[in-house]
Amino acid sequence: MLPFNNEKIPVVVVGSGVIGLTTAVTLQRTQRYQVTVIGRDTPDDLHGPLSVSQNWASPFAGANWRAYSEAHELQLRMAEEQTYFRLRDIAQESPKSGVKIIPIADFGANQKERAQTPAFLYYVKNLQKIERKNWPLNAAFGYSYDSVIVNVLQYLPWLAAELRRLGGVIRRATLDHISDALKYADGCSLIVNCSALGSATLGGVMDKNMYPVRGQTVLVKAPNVNLTAMRPSESADKATYIIPRGNGAVILGGVFEERSNELHEDTRTTDEVLRNCLSMCPQLLDQGQFTGTFRNAVTDDDIQRLRKNILSVSVGFRPARKGGPRLEVQRERGVTIVHNYGQASYGFQTSWGYASLVVHILDAALTGKAKL
Repeated sequence: MLPFNNEKIPVVVVGSGVIGLTTAVTLQRTQRYQVTVIGRDTPDDLHGPLSVSQNWASPFAGANWRAYSEAHELQLRMAEEQTYFRLRDIAQESPKSGVKIIPIADFGANQKERAQTPAFLYYVKNLQKIERKNWPLNAAFGYSYDSVIVNVLQYLPWLAAELRRLGGVIRRATLDHISDALKYADGCSLIVNCSALGSATLGGVMDKNMYPVRGQTVLVKAPNVNLTAMRPSESADKATYIIPRGNGAVILGGVFEERSNELHEDTRTTDEVLRNCLSMCPQLLDQGQFTGTFRNAVTDDDIQRLRKNILSVSVGFRPARKGGPRLEVQRERGVTIVHNYGQASYGFQTSWGYASLVVHILDAALTGKAKL
């Protein structure tokens, strides 16, 4: 039962990535729950002396908002739309969050989008067509609209600060079993599992449907770039995307290498990313005004010039799941667990939507209305 007095229900959120932190903030804001977040890595590590695990996907994200749901994926579609408008609000209300509204030049995420206009184009703001003559190679379509960029190194600490401001707690811990989370909150019998790739090996979960999708991105100094852009590749394991961080640095990508565990940079991938991104956006090098075309010739000398502006090359692993994200209730020995993980490469752009669903599911579970 939900309390009818001022007593809050203790709940532990396992996982301190963007899904875990957003879920924790959303639960704490209801004023019905007292939230403790447990993480092996925490946002405090991002600007501290500790190294960040490459299996913690959130700090290695671009990140921007771009929807990926297909027509039949109604839950994902709702999460994308809700998150789009929530991130817009954050950008306007909280300048220190690292979230900004900027235009995107969107040429499709994959070739399937040639056949059917993605649903999100019906609700994004300031939608305009891009003339076909300015499309890059392999484009599925061409539109510009208001997107949202997220400087993850600002945003994750901002989420943590929001949680603490609301009265939530973040604790560092490594769990062997999901039930171990109960030790970190007195009288707790509720767990929200947002452990991402950790769900593959966490006792009591051991989800064999989880697998890593390797990404490799290049961070360059390019203060003249003031839009985000993306286009599909000829192969499903690659795409070209350009995401400003809002501080003069720009993330360039990238690859989607399923089930790869390679931790180190592939220099050939780096060169390919530089070439593909520069062909779409000469402003990565040129201080001149944008000419309107996303199809430009690139020379080897251009690549070498851009190499001199590299700030870092990062490899991270997206938490993908066969069958899509897991969002469901599990009850075992008097403990209620809500699973919320497996958002792969779209964690940031669905985070607020999935967090809202967790609140509804948890409320329903406690009132006996949840369908297990």
